[in-house]
Amino acid sequence: MADHKKKMKNEGKKSQSDRVRKGIVMPVSRVSRDSLINFRDFHDLKDKYFVMKGRLGRKAFAARSILLMICQFIMTVILLGRLYEALYIEDSTYIMLFCALLIIFNVPFLWTQLSLGVRRCHDLNYHGALFLIPFVCYYASFLTTNFGLDTAALAVQSITAVLYLALFSVRGTVGDNVYGREKTR
Repeated sequence: MADHKKKMKNEGKKSQSDRVRKGIVMPVSRVSRDSLINFRDFHDLKDKYFVMKGRLGRKAFAARSILLMICQFIMTVILLGRLYEALYIEDSTYIMLFCALLIIFNVPFLWTQLSLGVRRCHDLNYHGALFLIPFVCYYASFLTTNFGLDTAALAVQSITAVLYLALFSVRGTVGDNVYGREKTR
């Protein structure tokens, strides 16, 4: 009986991250919580990629943004290739399917990139809406390229590159600011 009481007492001392969460449960990996890209569980995934509040340092922003851009580029190229094939064979079922898949698979990328950019602007002590400029330019570079607007595509891609390089390289504010506490790491 004493062992049971001791076990119950130790259960109360567990941190929130050690307790079992309700809902979808993912196995906890051995990745450190301080990892720039990797995540331990769904809660860590949400905190690193989908939350709009708080601040995000330049190293984490650069690593996560580049990873997302590469993944999105590969996925988009594959789905656009299939969409162009469906257009070539004039099969409306496949055209609708690949258009829907392209939109559905891009929604998490859109949200994640917005989240990262807003938090990076917060780290620079700017309003998160300022990130809409490089964000819109990034997606405009996809559209202008697909519509064959070469001059516009070059201009938008240049603006995107300059703005993202600025976000990758400019140091954030030192100390706490209106958008949150400075992370020690």
